[in-house]
Amino acid sequence: MVLLGFACNYLAMLALCLAMPRHHKLLLQKEPAAARQHLLRGVAIGALVVALALCVRELGGEIGTLIWFCLLMLAGWLLVGLLAWRARWVFRLAAVLPVVSGVLLVL
Repeated sequence: MVLLGFACNYLAMLALCLAMPRHHKLLLQKEPAAARQHLLRGVAIGALVVALALCVRELGGEIGTLIWFCLLMLAGWLLVGLLAWRARWVFRLAAVLPVVSGVLLVL
């Protein structure tokens, strides 16, 4: 459940990153429209809320919130590192993380 929370945090950070024109142009080779920026910010807020709910449900209120903040920080660091060295891997990781965490959740 915590790995799924990390995946949601990573997706939220990626959505916030893509809402910025500089990173959107780097990753998708075009400027984002205003409507797309608003949509990406909304998706990011939704993913952050889902990640927080998963962590709180799994670990309780105090520890779950603390772990959520730690996972958010780690997701941000991972995204920054990938943007600096392997920009094209951000989408691959965004596709793999939820699938792997879902499979591990079922097992």
